[in-house]
Amino acid sequence: MAVNQKRVKPQEGWRQDRWETLQEPGFSCRVLISPYNLRITVDEFFLAKEENAVEMVRALEEKAAASGLDKIWLKSPAKWKHAFTTAGMSLEATIPGYYLGRETALVFSKYLSAKRKTPSLNKRVKPPVLSSVSGRVKNKRELPQGIQLKWGRKEDSRILADLYHNTFPTYPFPVSDPAYLEYSMRQHVIYITAWFGDELVAAASAEINSRMKNAEMTDFATIPGWRGHGLAGCLLGKLEDRLRQEGLRCFYTISRSSSTGMNRVFAGAGYNFYGVLINNCNIGGGFEDMYLWAKPAFNQEK
Repeated sequence: MAVNQKRVKPQEGWRQDRWETLQEPGFSCRVLISPYNLRITVDEFFLAKEENAVEMVRALEEKAAASGLDKIWLKSPAKWKHAFTTAGMSLEATIPGYYLGRETALVFSKYLSAKRKTPSLNKRVKPPVLSSVSGRVKNKRELPQGIQLKWGRKEDSRILADLYHNTFPTYPFPVSDPAYLEYSMRQHVIYITAWFGDELVAAASAEINSRMKNAEMTDFATIPGWRGHGLAGCLLGKLEDRLRQEGLRCFYTISRSSSTGMNRVFAGAGYNFYGVLINNCNIGGGFEDMYLWAKPAFNQEK
């Protein structure tokens, strides 16, 4: 199936993203149509029975083709594995404990073009350097002298947006827009920031799914002069501590395959590698494979 491969300009692309609901007698799904990322994200879905997955995927393909998009992806409980594989979707990754800390989420994708399906790094397996440290917890690095960690506030949105703008030529979501950051803070995203005096030097966030008791660790950025000082690990630890107190049970991240440093941060924090999402999003100036890492919020015996 041919699709329009036009890339949308960063400053205008995300404004075209929109939420829609697709519904027929046997299924319904709430989806994010993203011309910016050239994909459809299925946020929620309902299937009356297993065979309705074929109808749902067909409707998603038609919507994607009509919108010039070439990837569809979703997370699903394991009970629908046969349904979605029968419907032509590929299992790319898993997130153990995604559902209330007990059940694994399966991450399925469907591609509408050969180009989108071809890995950006021409690899379908994780690099050996990550395999050797995956899930192996390292000692936490001390916070560098002079650095203060603070929770993000709406008053910080403009300087936080500047940090993201200067870090990422493109990003899957409009984090370089102060209005978007303020909106996300009112919803389900918390930000942690690192300051050296009055200078914002690093930041990260957690997107919280309170209903399913999980959080995606994301939006890590550090200014060039402070990279290599362990700030990302310090921010990650601070986020995890707060989210444990709030009762979350599963932490995961979708990290850039090209960022060895960030992948090492998660591997060293006890996260395990669970798959590759091929050309998943528009980040860093182009489309890139993303690595999925996850870990339980608490030790398994607890």
